[in-house]
Amino acid sequence: MSGIYGVASLDGLYIENYENLEKWNAAYGDQTKEVFFTENLYLGIKPQKLKEYENNIKQGVQKHDEKIGVVDGLIYSDVNNEMSDELFLFSTICDNGIDSLSNINGDFAGAIWDGENRNLLLFRDHVGVRPLFYYFDGKRVIFSSDIRGITSISDIDAAIDEKWIYYNVTNVYFPTVIDTEYEKIKCVPPGGYIKFSFLENKINAYSDRFWIPGQRKIKLKDRASYTKELRRLVEDAIKIRANVTKYPIGAELSGGLDSGVIDILLSKMEKNCFYYSWSSSKEERPYVENDERIIIDDICKENVITCHHGSSKISFNKHTQMNENSPLIFTEQNKNMSYNFKYAFPEYVNTLSIYDTAAVMQENGIKLVFTGHGGDEGVSHRSNPYELYYNHEYYRYFRLMFSRSSVYKNRLINTIRLIRENMKEANEVLLNPIPQSEGGYSILNKDFVKELRPEQVRFLFPYNPKEYIRRGGIRNRLDVLAFYGASTGVRYVAPFVDYRLIDFALGIPRYLYLNWYHNRFIFREAFKDIIPKSLYRVKIKQDHSFDADYEKSDDDNQILDDEEQKQLKEMRIRAKKDMLSWLDRDCWGKYLDFNALDSWANEEGNPEYDESITIALSKCIQADYMVKRSRELKDN
Repeated sequence: MSGIYGVASLDGLYIENYENLEKWNAAYGDQTKEVFFTENLYLGIKPQKLKEYENNIKQGVQKHDEKIGVVDGLIYSDVNNEMSDELFLFSTICDNGIDSLSNINGDFAGAIWDGENRNLLLFRDHVGVRPLFYYFDGKRVIFSSDIRGITSISDIDAAIDEKWIYYNVTNVYFPTVIDTEYEKIKCVPPGGYIKFSFLENKINAYSDRFWIPGQRKIKLKDRASYTKELRRLVEDAIKIRANVTKYPIGAELSGGLDSGVIDILLSKMEKNCFYYSWSSSKEERPYVENDERIIIDDICKENVITCHHGSSKISFNKHTQMNENSPLIFTEQNKNMSYNFKYAFPEYVNTLSIYDTAAVMQENGIKLVFTGHGGDEGVSHRSNPYELYYNHEYYRYFRLMFSRSSVYKNRLINTIRLIRENMKEANEVLLNPIPQSEGGYSILNKDFVKELRPEQVRFLFPYNPKEYIRRGGIRNRLDVLAFYGASTGVRYVAPFVDYRLIDFALGIPRYLYLNWYHNRFIFREAFKDIIPKSLYRVKIKQDHSFDADYEKSDDDNQILDDEEQKQLKEMRIRAKKDMLSWLDRDCWGKYLDFNALDSWANEEGNPEYDESITIALSKCIQADYMVKRSRELKDN
């Protein structure tokens, strides 16, 4: 992906104060950087080349009359051959307005300064595949593809967001598409924009959306029509992404429906594709019952493709891209830190297997990587029967439960029983707030919780995917893919977040996703003729490659004597106290109960809370420390 960044200020600005902003975005592209600078405006871009353009078409800073902009874009719609994707997006907005983005199929983010009207427009693609963060303090706006570009600027207010502290510590996902762990650093809304109007002595901000998931409904006559159109849209979403570049492509392959369908369709397009699975090979770990690798084998055999496997022993040090692309200084003090602290990872970054996949892809010359992310959230969709009732499909709901009673005698009585059981599940699980971590909650300052009055978050995924997507349910994985992709020099593409596909899938009658006890039914039926039977029947993919032949070592079975147990306890206490020492008690005392934390550190609390408290504290420390670490950069 390209790295874009910039500053617009009411007061004069000095470019030297924003050198770190440029350094953090330098790793994002593979072309020469380009910048634009005036007394009050600074724009920069480090483009990534994924398309071949004739006549040296420009990817850098774009200009038109009084407008000037930088864009990170990969467009799948038809684009004028005389334009780069970046120029196409810039020109479209300049000529037709921001709402014209609603029908452009692509992954993009950008910034446009209108000198005549003195406003800065930040925008982002429909679902938020491309990241774009911004900081606003009333006097200036700073934006960056990499959040660390902003946190690395020494004079910003990097206070932690209070709502984030609560949701993080209680292990409930942050219910927002725009907020970050920092109070004044936000994300440009997916499918939307924010416009900053620079007046004589103040800046006004206005935000809106050019696309909202599920607002465009397509009604068809019957099940066959919905199934056919779903398949057509999935095939097209994959095709236009596979044909967007002449560079080598790769694809994740698992035993799941989403990645399986993508890879099978890529193989039928006869694309030269590098297929890779997180799971280890059968030579490293034998197969077990219900192993997803059995399904992977079936996909490979039926489609005559080769899948390359990862390892059960994933190590961050196995690859060098992160170290080579990082602008950070590495000293004796930080070289032995855990990788998330060493490389100043944002708190949201997780899933080391994604970095391993991206790094392997890059090492094999791949630039574009297909992922199945976003499928089960809205397109292939894991539904709960309650979804039919919730969407007023009462007749279909009763028919579904009646079909499930076919294995019993007295079908009507058992239908009623199944309905009551499902309603009980809905009331106890789906409609109730997501349970908070008791361990995490135990270390929160209760006065802080009472004053904050946090919003209760519900598990919308199985019965209200439209609201789940609108509230940012698929945000985290997209952010992680963008982060690891930029760190390694590859770009992830996610066909299942194609806005046309999401709109259509959210409009499919809910009953078509369920048939007897079969979930994701319409999606399975749409591709029944090309997927292996093992994939058609799969319920939940199970990766046993990390535990298939696990045997405890002698050390695991060793019984410690009293003195050894005492020494081990002392080591744990020292480690916990060292962890607490990273937090400024004066600052964090408003949010955390340090009496409870001291009891935890001295192992006087509930031992069942140990893991959840450790995880919560690690994230708080990481968010706090990233600001400091992101500023420890090499000289040019």
